[in-house]
Amino acid sequence: MSLVGFCLKRLPVLLIASQSHLLWAADGLIEPIMVDVPAGQLTLHPKTTTQKDGTVVSTGTQIATLPIKPFRMGKYEVTVKEFGQFIAATNYPAPTSCQQMDSQKWFAKRPGSWAKNKHSASEFEPVTCIGWDAAQAYVEWLSKETGRSYRLPSEVEWEYAARAGTTSTYFWGEEATQACAFANTADQAAEAAIKRDYDGLESKDHVGVLACDDKSGYASVVGIYQPNAFGLHDMIGNINEFTRDCANETYPGDAKDASARMTGDCTKRMIRGGSWHWAPFAMTQRSPWSIDFIGALEGFRIAEDMPNKDSCAKPSPEQRKRNKQFKRELSKAQKALRQVTRS
Repeated sequence: MSLVGFCLKRLPVLLIASQSHLLWAADGLIEPIMVDVPAGQLTLHPKTTTQKDGTVVSTGTQIATLPIKPFRMGKYEVTVKEFGQFIAATNYPAPTSCQQMDSQKWFAKRPGSWAKNKHSASEFEPVTCIGWDAAQAYVEWLSKETGRSYRLPSEVEWEYAARAGTTSTYFWGEEATQACAFANTADQAAEAAIKRDYDGLESKDHVGVLACDDKSGYASVVGIYQPNAFGLHDMIGNINEFTRDCANETYPGDAKDASARMTGDCTKRMIRGGSWHWAPFAMTQRSPWSIDFIGALEGFRIAEDMPNKDSCAKPSPEQRKRNKQFKRELSKAQKALRQVTRS
């Protein structure tokens, strides 16, 4: 039963669970760091395709303008550390294998989990190797535990938040080669890491490589790159992000608002944003993704309905303390990585 509307104090769960080399206590819930996204409207722009050299080609015309109500969006993608609290509290049966890079085979299904896979080096990196179902289970659990209306964002909400009032191809402008200041995408660092770790394999012939260096070979600690105008980090690059919407070829079809579309092919869900493995995706780029697919390039961030001023779903003093501790730890990890990349 949801706790929304009830001022109940959550009892601590006296369970400790571990997976791989990481350990979490189930009563150590971490609430996501959220950003208020203001009301406005989203004008949907032409469908685009990103080519291997980073060039974006338009293939359509403007199709709609939708009103957007205020909502909240995760400042960062959900991290391994945050997801670990969910696993410890629920013993959720998370996948134990996922699609990862595998030498000259490019990508193949290999042992790997949310806690440890070939491309995850820090608990402050975005969680991957989980699939859409696990992301949905996480937001449902978090909502129940906190009494807040956390959820996956809709496609329309995602694009509106990513654009942050801009109309350009990327939230920083039109030039793909400027991405290295704003996004972790396929660049010189990624190319060097792949050649080093995978028998000299060159990714440029597969996905394109930008002529800049963002200092990250694979996934990065969240929040390293410059945010957009709403204060959101990694909206392009780092990892692909699940939305709630079922797969639909047309976008947004007959939608009249920013709600997720729950019609269409719901065995697939739409992903947005691109990853460290690809040249930067235009903010219009969208892909249907099977809910059965478990990969090392896909994760998520959280959305939330704007809380009611009278809501009693407020964190306890203990919860606020844990949230502050997580912020301190994340800030320390960000600072340490920035020092390494600047040396």
